Amino acid sequence: MKYLTPLLFLVLSFPALGSDQQEYNYKAKHDGWEYTFRHREGGWHAEIGNKIGPVEVMYRYADLVTTRENRIKFTTEFYSYEDLTIEGRIEYRHFDNKESHWRYRFITEYTPHLYGPLHLYVKWQPRWSFKDDGTKFDARDQLGITYKQKTWKITPFIERKSTEGYDRKMTVTGVHAEWKL
Repeated sequence: MKYLTPLLFLVLSFPALGSDQQEYNYKAKHDGWEYTFRHREGGWHAEIGNKIGPVEVMYRYADLVTTRENRIKFTTEFYSYEDLTIEGRIEYRHFDNKESHWRYRFITEYTPHLYGPLHLYVKWQPRWSFKDDGTKFDARDQLGITYKQKTWKITPFIERKSTEGYDRKMTVTGVHAEWKL
């Protein structure tokens, strides 16, 4: 309980860091199934999925600012050692009013233990979309602190969203909250 006050301070102060947008992610895991909900200014999405062999398969429905999206995602782990995990993901993004396309991303996550229930959270995600007769690059890279308990964890984070050449497009702050049911 002695960590709860500093954690609440971090969670509540992150949106005040002058970010361009705020994002709130909620995930529940039960009997191998994963359910997620994300709210970001101007839109939301919900997902459901499970592992089939070594591949995690997820379906997403998204209600975005001006469009609707149906997405299927296939994620597999390439490497894992202690606090470092490297995955690959291929996804098909179908939109109702703009070009549908495939996208590939690497997901590198580093989560070393800091002290007590606190862990560093570093996530690097370069992404390549195959659309508009070419390849478009962007990235979502996040840094935060995770507070872990036996059946739940919460991670306030700051994200650097970038485009071609890793130029900063926007800064996003938010929270990941996860429960094992």
